[in-house]
Amino acid sequence: MKIFDKRCKRLSVICLILAMAFVLTSCGKGSHYEAYIRGLIKANYLGIPGEYVKMTGSSQEDAEALYLQNVTRLADNLSAYFGLDISGDAELAPAMVDLAKQIYGKAKFEVGDAYKDNNINYVDVTIYPINILSQVDGDVTEYIDKFNKAVDAGEYNNYTKEEYEYEFASGVIGILADAASEIEYADPEIVKVRIITTDDSYYIGSDDFKNIDLAMMATSKAVPKPETATESDAEGEAEDSE
Repeated sequence: MKIFDKRCKRLSVICLILAMAFVLTSCGKGSHYEAYIRGLIKANYLGIPGEYVKMTGSSQEDAEALYLQNVTRLADNLSAYFGLDISGDAELAPAMVDLAKQIYGKAKFEVGDAYKDNNINYVDVTIYPINILSQVDGDVTEYIDKFNKAVDAGEYNNYTKEEYEYEFASGVIGILADAASEIEYADPEIVKVRIITTDDSYYIGSDDFKNIDLAMMATSKAVPKPETATESDAEGEAEDSE
């Protein structure tokens, strides 16, 4: 059974927005908008929910559970992208989740000052897309070629399917792990985030969060920008009490 370079053409996006309430203090609304977005990103991608939990009074456990869902999504997407069959492997499946944590742990972003445009509040988020897919493309292609030559030479004739899949997947994961220690970034992208306000709350829409999520990971140069798919349109909402 030969391994072909049949990587998926896109990474699916499932937005995980922490849906928690904010209570405004004496600080200006603008600074709260910025803190809201900063806390949202840190909780979802860096696994640092402290600021978010403190602002919202939400559960630390709930925030950690959503972060785990987010990194597991990335792990599943990476496995699909590289054609790895590891979902049932007790060693490699959690190893890929740990790798996803390392990758998202290198998330690089800047939250600008809140501003008004046509009387609508916005915050610009500058994101430096993690470029690991392009970063490893050459090494993975070379690895696949060598693996296929080993297959042709009969080196894996006595392997079970599980052993064969493990051997291939562990090599790809090793390449990704090496790259994760020195992440490269694509050119920065600016996501213009609209703050949706009501009489007593504010929040960002799921489309804006999807745009943030899309910008976090750069796709391979040979792969088009992914389409978005969302299983939840939950929106983090802040109470506007003065």
